[in-house]
Amino acid sequence: MKKNLTILFISAILFGCSASMSIAEDAKKDNDENKSAQKINLTKQPWLVESANLVDGANKPERQRMLWANSVKYQTIKEITNGTIEIEHWANKPPKDLTGKFVLVEVWATWCPSCRRNLPLLEYFQERYKDELVVISICETDKKELKKLEGKVKLKDMKCSVAVDTKRRFANALEVKGIPHAVLIEPVKGAVLWEGMPTQINYELSDEIMAKFISFLKNPKIIENLPKEAPFKFKEDKK
Repeated sequence: MKKNLTILFISAILFGCSASMSIAEDAKKDNDENKSAQKINLTKQPWLVESANLVDGANKPERQRMLWANSVKYQTIKEITNGTIEIEHWANKPPKDLTGKFVLVEVWATWCPSCRRNLPLLEYFQERYKDELVVISICETDKKELKKLEGKVKLKDMKCSVAVDTKRRFANALEVKGIPHAVLIEPVKGAVLWEGMPTQINYELSDEIMAKFISFLKNPKIIENLPKEAPFKFKEDKK
């Protein structure tokens, strides 16, 4: 019941009351697709090559939507982690005020090739939508490994906020079994509106999709309902 109320609330705010049924139907469709998706032996494929989600004998255009985590779409961070995302410490500068902004949180690791390939996308989103979006990158490997990061993007150059959490607390709360995994959180109730692997072929978190979400912040209904404080927070736990 609580999840359904959250869906209806977000529907009314973002799309108007007439769209609430459509959002609920989308949620059911997502859940059905996730249940029917091909299961992968992650112990044998820990790097999660993007082609791993092909159904046997299927062509590239027939790829199914895969979700290597528990679906939390339309749930709030308050429902998922009691309103707080805990990390060990910030590897670079912490994010500024989250109030009134979408927040994209990705969990990843330095040893994961797919994760490293995804970093330029996070940097692109942070730069392009810096006035409406905060990008948080939570790495499950420590800062020592972050400093040795291979690929085009280096820690010292990253503009998004990078956190370290070797305990994988947020990842475990989402039951993440494959990385990179990201959630896009809206600024009114702190609910997840998008989830998945941002670079998954055919189901990417594209610039077009992101722009559509960001455009909601120009909607008078959203402006009227923006809270004075962010609906959730990050907390450093250096123990």
